[in-house]
Formats: sequence, structure tokens, C-alpha cells
Amino acid sequence: MDDNEEGVAWFRLQNKERKDPPTREEGTYLEDRSTATQKIMEQWSKGPQKGLKPVDIEYNTSRNTRLCLLMCPEWDPGFPHYGIAKLAGVTNTAGFATKCFDLNVEAHAAYNDAKYNGEPWDIHYNPWDGPRDWHWIGEQYWNELHTYVKPILDRAVDQMVEFAPDFLGVSLYYCNEEPSDYIIKEIKKRLPDIKIIVGGPSTHYSYFKPKEIYDFVVNGEGERPLLNILMQHEGKLLIEGEKVGNTTILRQAENERVSLNDLPYPDYSNMPMDKYSFPNGALLAISRGCIAKCTFCEETHYYKYRQRTSVSTLDEVIYMHKTYGTNVFYFVDSLVNGNLNELRAFAEGVIASGIKIHWSGYARCDGRMDLEYMQVLRDSGCEALNYGTESGAQEVLDAMDKKVTIPEMEANFRDGKKVGIGAMTNWIVGYPNENGRMLEDSMTFLWRQRNQGLLNIGQGTGFNVGVDTIVGQNFDKFNLKQWYYYDHWITKDDKMSIAHKLIRMKTFSIFTDFLLSEQEIGKPTRHNLRDRHYTIEWNDPERQNEIEYPDKDTDYNIIKPGISNFADSLVNELWPFLHVVWKTRGGYKFTLKFNYEWELEEWGARNAAPLYADYKFEIDDAGNWSADFDWDYRQTHTDYVYEDTQYTDENGNIVIDPYTVGPVFTVMNFFSDNSNAATRARKLAWKGDENFKNHDPWNAFDMDWFTKVKQDFKVGREVDYSFKYDWQGTGKWDE
Repeated sequence: MDDNEEGVAWFRLQNKERKDPPTREEGTYLEDRSTATQKIMEQWSKGPQKGLKPVDIEYNTSRNTRLCLLMCPEWDPGFPHYGIAKLAGVTNTAGFATKCFDLNVEAHAAYNDAKYNGEPWDIHYNPWDGPRDWHWIGEQYWNELHTYVKPILDRAVDQMVEFAPDFLGVSLYYCNEEPSDYIIKEIKKRLPDIKIIVGGPSTHYSYFKPKEIYDFVVNGEGERPLLNILMQHEGKLLIEGEKVGNTTILRQAENERVSLNDLPYPDYSNMPMDKYSFPNGALLAISRGCIAKCTFCEETHYYKYRQRTSVSTLDEVIYMHKTYGTNVFYFVDSLVNGNLNELRAFAEGVIASGIKIHWSGYARCDGRMDLEYMQVLRDSGCEALNYGTESGAQEVLDAMDKKVTIPEMEANFRDGKKVGIGAMTNWIVGYPNENGRMLEDSMTFLWRQRNQGLLNIGQGTGFNVGVDTIVGQNFDKFNLKQWYYYDHWITKDDKMSIAHKLIRMKTFSIFTDFLLSEQEIGKPTRHNLRDRHYTIEWNDPERQNEIEYPDKDTDYNIIKPGISNFADSLVNELWPFLHVVWKTRGGYKFTLKFNYEWELEEWGARNAAPLYADYKFEIDDAGNWSADFDWDYRQTHTDYVYEDTQYTDENGNIVIDPYTVGPVFTVMNFFSDNSNAATRARKLAWKGDENFKNHDPWNAFDMDWFTKVKQDFKVGREVDYSFKYDWQGTGKWDE
């Protein structure tokens, strides 16, 4: 496998010899931490967090209940699955016989074996490529992947039947529901009395819809609910939960949040450790939840921040090193630096103990992490921090409520560089009210940091509206139309929708693509970009340094409304990218192509728009430019429009006003679809409306009732927004 092909690539690229676990020499660390080590940690640690409950695990060897825990593809195969290993540690400690099945890594190993040694899978993509994990969803999975994965799933069913579990616990992600449901149905055929428990990220959201094949759904943290289910089976406890059909939904009460210090270590005894990309690596957590309340994030809806002590975290590190030879750790925390004191205490403890490890994790930019603090992290083995930067425009950061400034971000990158801690970054493209100048600020920020060698560039993701986010609950504040949702949101001025977001995502990816170098972490942000989607021909290919053009306010509304706000804004959407590329490298010729079939392959069905377009642009060093843009937008399915965007002409025909309507590219029948996405949309539409108070969002609309009570709200009908559009122009960008 190529070093940068998947997963967390930092350690593989920097230290390829770590493929083999280190020799565990006696004396490299103390069996128990010395008094001196503990005193060093106590200088920073505040001790256990107050107000948390103990797990209260009662060990009993006479338990009869048996449990299987399952992770199906697709997810990162770099490390053993931390979630099911933690649960296995809890249940085995309580005396419940537990066996884990990580079929994700089994399938990944089979894919690689076939790729290099056997019969290659008849697919033209890597199914474990994170940005394209939509391949595991729906028809794409059944048509292309199930044939290859089925033998692995069937073999696991055979092994489970032999183990004879009373319960099967499944970790659900949005991209692994199909293979998970297949196993559930197959094992229920052979073990009709088995009970199915599902949990994981997919079940956390308020719009999650349980299926009939699920007996229990754990919404949120799993340790205590899982123990309660198993104890009820043994007649030791009676649990109550919300009933949806035959499914019982259990949630961890906020006032009963468990102490992370009390949880047993993860149990990897059933995991094929040699098959992971890091056979000497493991995941780790020093906290749960996030201290921030970013307006785009749903996590605060289901997690309250909780800090683990540095002592507990170091204990687990030493245990993993002694037991499995682990010396590479990746923190799965939303942010590893949520509590700076506890993180520092952990780092000081690692240094004092003498254990040699390498670690990384997600972090927020924080002005309190100065050069001295960064040096301590580096001395403890920190090699990289993966920052949620999101934007290089202060106005966008403020709208996201990131509570960080551009100078603070740059200081973190600069100080990390000085001590040897790499900076990896994540970006959100197309945030509501982000204008052209703000987008250019982000790209200029990236260029500036890259030229200083301060960060490794990560890919951008397009903004989506989550139901349980601050944005999702405050449409007016963020200039969004109430009706539109998730991938299909649209601004009130019709200046941005999924098509505009797609253009921004693609141009941002192109920009980051040509900023990457062989020495930097990361791969081209999207496969096949250079092969099919774009070409750049530089007037001076040898020029590498930034051209110094003074920053100025640029009019990105190159053309004013002609055909419609939507069509004309497709012209304007590309200008920030074109302008910043010229600023950084001088004159060039540029072509960009959109093809609906390519977009499906590149971005997935949720983010593809039925748009066929060609952008041709040329500019010289002096800023003289010419452009030729052509579109062919094809829409033939149901869409939804505001009533005030339509009128009846003199012949009685319904006419849609093209100047006020922006298409939303609906991919489902909102009124009849019961998918999780449609349920999410209905919840958004119903928010705060008394007419919907007593109606069940799990079920599709009664169309007659909806029409009766909502005539003045929205209208759904067949609307064809198809159009062809071409535009040519010339001009000059200068000082």
C-alpha cells in the first residue's frame, strides 16, 4: 500500500520503520510511576473531574450472557477499533463473555491482498478512501462491493453462531449500515432469539430512525446502557426506555455521566493486530466531547465535555506498551487540548516515566499554547496536531464562534514548526454569508502558511446544515431559507446552493492540490482532479514565489443578474479562486470541467449536481484576463419553491419567476421518503410550528393533511429548471 493512500498518514511517512513493534526492554519505564513522576504531574493536573458517576462494574464469573461486538466496513483501517475494544473491556471485566469482530480491517486486508497478490476487485477506486466512503452506501455497495465483502461477512456469521451469543452489538456509521444490516439479518435467521443492539455515531443524532431489525438502540455513550441491557437479561435489573415500534431506545442521562477514569482498558484480544496499517499503533482518548460550541457542529447536542485525568491516560499508555508493544498513539478526542493543564500533565508524565512514544491528535488553535508549551508536547513524543482551522477569514471564524484569531492560529503553526510538531488542517468551504473576499482570504492564508513551511494542507469539506446545530436552529440569523436542509441548503438571496458549494469545493481542492509537495503530508485532495477535471498552464512554470500584489477589495460580482440570480452567480462563484491563483503565481491558462457522472464518482450522490460546464480562463502577469464559461444544467425531478416566486399568467399557466428562484437539486421525494435525511428535513421544517406539534416526524407526511394546513408555506410540484447558459468577458485586475 502506498504510504499516503489512506488513514492517518503522518507516522507512516515520517518513520516507516515503525511498521514493526518495538522491543520492550525492561527498565525503559517504571513498573509503577515513581513519586517524582507523580509529583511532576500533580503540578499541572487538577485531579478527577467532579460530578461524575462511577461505572459500578460488578465482576461475576458466573454470568451466562454472551455478547458479540461488530464493526463492519468502511472506516479507517489504520488502528484497531477503539469503540468496540472499550466496550469489550467493560463487559469482559463485568464477567460477560465477549468476542469482537472487526470486519472492517478484515475486508481491507482482503482488498489489499487481492490488489497486490490475488484477483483484483473489479472496481476503479479505493473503497477505504475517506472522502469517497459514499461507495459503501445503498445501491453502490450492493452493485459493486457486496460480492467481495460477502465471504468475510458470511464467515463472521459462522463464527458468531459457533460462539452462540445472546446479544450482537453493532457499531453503526453512516457508511457501514448496508453490510451491518446484512449480518444482522443473516444471524437472526440462524439464531432467531438473538437480540440486536446498535450504537455508534449514526445513532447519536436526533433524527436517527430505528429499523425493525434493531431490538435496542443506544443513543449516545454506550458503557452503562450496554451493561444495563446485559444485566436485565440476567434478571438483575429492569430498564425502561423510549419505545419506537419494537425497538427500545436508551440514552445516557446527562446527570449520570460516567467517569472516564473508571473505565477498564480497551480489550484487543480478539483483534487481528497484525492486519492494521499501524501494527504497533492504537487509538487513545483523554476526554470526551468538546469545550467549544461551534455553530456548525452537532457534537454538543449529545456530548458534554468530560476530562480524563493525566494519570489514568498515562496508565493506559504504559499498559498498551507492555501488553501489545504499542508506541504510536492517535488521540480520538474531538480536541486533545480541551484541558491544557491535563494535557501538559500527561506530557510531563510521559517524559518523566521514560517511555518512548509517538503521538498525535485533533486540536483547536489556542493562543495559550506558547512556544514553551509546544516544546513540552514535543518532548513527550507529539509529532503532529490536526487543527480544526475551518477558515482563514476572521469574519467566518467569528460566525462559527471559533473563539480564535488569525494571529493565534499562525502562532500555533509557527511555534509548532520551531519545536518539530507538524500542523495538519481541516477546512469548511461555503459557510453561509462567506463572500468572495472571505474565500480568497482563506486561500491566501493557506498560501502564506505553506510558503513558510508551517502546515500540511488538508482538504476542504462543503458546509452542510445539521438539525441539531446552532445554524440548523437559527436559519434567519445565518441567511438561510427555512425549507432547505443539509446538503441542499440555499441562502435567502439565492446566491448559494449545492451547485455553488460544489464549485467552491472543487476550486478549493484544486488550489490545495497544487500547493501540495512531495515533502508534505497528504495526497491530492480529490482523485482524478488532474486527469479529467482541470488543467493549469503557467506562463512562467519556474516561478514559485508569491507575487506581491497589494490586497484590495475586489468586486467578485463580475456580472449582475441577467438570466437569474442562480445562473449569473455561477459566473461569480469562481472569481476568488482565479484571483488568488494569479496573485500567487502570475499569468496562466486554466480550464475546469464539470460532468455529472464525474461528480457522482468524485463527490458522491449527496453532493453532485446535474451540471455540465466548461470554464476557460486566461490571464497575463499584468492582470489582463479573458473568460469563456458555458453551462448545461439539467433538472427533471421534483423541486420545491416558495409561493411568492410564482404567478399565474393571462392564460392561467403557473409561471416560476427565474430572477428569484435558486434550485435546490432535491435527491428524494421529501413528502413520502422515510429515510434519515428526509426525517432530518421534516424536523427542520416543523421547528417552531404549532401545526406540527403533535405529528410524528418518524413517519412521512399525510399529503392531504399537509396540503390543507400548509398551503401558504411551500408548494411541491414538478418544476424543470433546466437551462443552457454561456458567458464571455474580458477585463483587467491590477494594482
